[in-house]
Amino acid sequence: MKVSLLAPTLNEIEAVKVVLPNIRREWVDEIIIIDGGSTDGTVEYCRQNKYTVHAQKGRGYGQGMKEGSDIASGDIIVEFPPDGNSPPEKIPDLVNKIAEGYDFVVASRYKDGAKSYDDDFLTAIGNRIFTFLVNLFFRSDYSDVLIGFRAYRKNSFDKLNMNTLGLEWSIQMPIQFAKKGLKIIEIPVDE
Repeated sequence: MKVSLLAPTLNEIEAVKVVLPNIRREWVDEIIIIDGGSTDGTVEYCRQNKYTVHAQKGRGYGQGMKEGSDIASGDIIVEFPPDGNSPPEKIPDLVNKIAEGYDFVVASRYKDGAKSYDDDFLTAIGNRIFTFLVNLFFRSDYSDVLIGFRAYRKNSFDKLNMNTLGLEWSIQMPIQFAKKGLKIIEIPVDE
């Protein structure tokens, strides 16, 4: 199966210089930078280093991911924010779970001892509340619904009713996968 990695950026020059070179080309078949209007040299750096750059036509994280999934040629889509919070070496773990038959794989910061070193008290409580509510209302079993590091089968994604354009994309997607009864798994990944 072919793998497309979507990397959303908006003025991430310092992070992409460190993170993108750590994504091995044998892990994915294409890397598409989905840029939301960077003015700090992110786009120029990515183009100079032979990354495909897609300039978003609309505003918002969800809009960018929607545009990216439309142009991605892979059977598997990996959403990977290259902001330095997610470890690129875990990309193959997500892809391997898709190859095992899962439709949606979430890199959870709260599963089986994984930690979020980025959380403060408020964000940790907020994520747990959102996750609890999603599990309650949609009969799911997530530990982390707000993380942006995830992988999914493109043909399964095409069955979803994704219509949000902003950061709410991150919470709508786990809801939609659960509502469709698709095969879901989380793997523990530190942030």
